[in-house]
Amino acid sequence: MSTNNYNFTKSTLMHKNIPVANIELTKRKGSIIAVKDVFNIEHAPLTTFNERDGKLDPIKLDDWLEGRSIPASRQNVARLMHDLNITSPTALALQSYGLSLSDQYWIKPTNQDFLWENINFFQNEFSDDIGKILFNEKNSNDSNINVKSPDNSSDGMLQKRWTIQDEKRILVKGADTKYQLQQEPFNEVIASQIMAELNINHTPYTQVFMDDKPYSLCEIFTTKDTEYITAWSVLKHLKRDVKLSEYEQILSNCEKLSVGDMRHKIEQMLVLDYIIANTDRHLGNFGFLRNANTLEYEGFVPIFDSGTSLWCDGSIISNRSESKPFKKNHSSQIKLVTDFSWYEPIPRNKLTDIITSNLSKNTPIKDVRMGISEERIAKIVATVQQRSEFITGLKRELSSTIVPVKKSE
Repeated sequence: MSTNNYNFTKSTLMHKNIPVANIELTKRKGSIIAVKDVFNIEHAPLTTFNERDGKLDPIKLDDWLEGRSIPASRQNVARLMHDLNITSPTALALQSYGLSLSDQYWIKPTNQDFLWENINFFQNEFSDDIGKILFNEKNSNDSNINVKSPDNSSDGMLQKRWTIQDEKRILVKGADTKYQLQQEPFNEVIASQIMAELNINHTPYTQVFMDDKPYSLCEIFTTKDTEYITAWSVLKHLKRDVKLSEYEQILSNCEKLSVGDMRHKIEQMLVLDYIIANTDRHLGNFGFLRNANTLEYEGFVPIFDSGTSLWCDGSIISNRSESKPFKKNHSSQIKLVTDFSWYEPIPRNKLTDIITSNLSKNTPIKDVRMGISEERIAKIVATVQQRSEFITGLKRELSSTIVPVKKSE
């Protein structure tokens, strides 16, 4: 049986090969308790600064490290840690030096000397042992388990793992097991096909069955030189202006950080989320790409993680639906959109086909609890059509209020 490989307390927070700060960790659990020396504070994670003096805050830095770990409540994680003699999700992440496929940060033990190029998961192969354990394909008490994996640093509650296919890093994600319909993987494909029709930059998804369970697949959108900065990080990085709403604050922070004009991109996302009734577009599942070398922002990330939509929890299908991140319901949130000129409605037959062809695959196989009825699919189609037509109406209404500029004689 594998044992805990995390055995260092003195280390350096690294950004690729750039040392950010020397830090001290607790034994076994891996909590950050002290920041010793700061070398390149501009390369520190955005959420780790003390608002009073702009210095690195060990408490916030520890929160950041904990936040890039697997939630302890995710399926099979507790058993995994028990069998591997690992005492916390953070200690599990440190088995792979805190490496991730979302960014280029890692924790380097003081007594070891190696380069980021030699260990990162963008350029080097990794073990699929942890992923197989999390998917019930491997026993966590097997001998010689290789713990070097980006799965140690995958956040979120849904079952997921990374794999390599044709040298591409692919995320495999399951459905929420507490919901009978098991619909999220199909919704990811539907959302990506709708975005393709609307010319919205997005992460393409496909759907597969493994052991009669549905999963979605998507390719990584970061590279060895680009990293994902969440909207939450951008929101929290600069001091809050109490006069601004959270939405206006993000737009203001984007401008101050030279992210670019993000209003259009975010408005496109809000339109998508209205159409598909997405209830979980929180501040952690959209954001921005940043060059890890120059720290310059390169724009909005391709939209991803749209599975919690189309009434996948089995709730009553209606035009009244909860929303995130800026308003509690979609009818209020869609009012934030100021420009619909880009929006061209998807033809009814095309939209019907996208939804029906995908949800019809979600039929009972072995588990009689899985599946979605034809009647429910038809109701989803009809409601999505109504929501799409509502957006068309908003476009027409907004364009009618725009006063044309008269040409000077």
